[in-house]
Amino acid sequence: MTSVAQAGTAPDRRAIVYLRLQAVGVFAWWVAVIASHPVREWFFPYGGLDPAFAAFLLPDLVFIVGGSLLVARRKARGDVPGRAAAILLGAVGYATLYTLGWTFLVRAPPASAIAMALLAIGTWRACR
Repeated sequence: MTSVAQAGTAPDRRAIVYLRLQAVGVFAWWVAVIASHPVREWFFPYGGLDPAFAAFLLPDLVFIVGGSLLVARRKARGDVPGRAAAILLGAVGYATLYTLGWTFLVRAPPASAIAMALLAIGTWRACR
């Protein structure tokens, strides 16, 4: 069972910092992947940007980047992020499972799967 912070409790500074860094990191990752062929080679087979994977750009920006910032803001105010945290966890969980499956099926370099697994663990810890 996961514990939920009570409204008005002291902010969890580590979670807030993690979520803000996560938002910046995911945004920077997309910029790097779109702008740099050498970066794409770390994550995508044949160094090309797979269209099925690129379709995650907008959802990642809205739900992971925006969601991370929203949950961090709510935590900084001492509020219980509730639904926002649940949506963020769902978005990260879905993207992680998709990435794990995609990496296996297309034999992509494992960097994406490793990054998403670490992101999922970090998000879960920050949202508890």
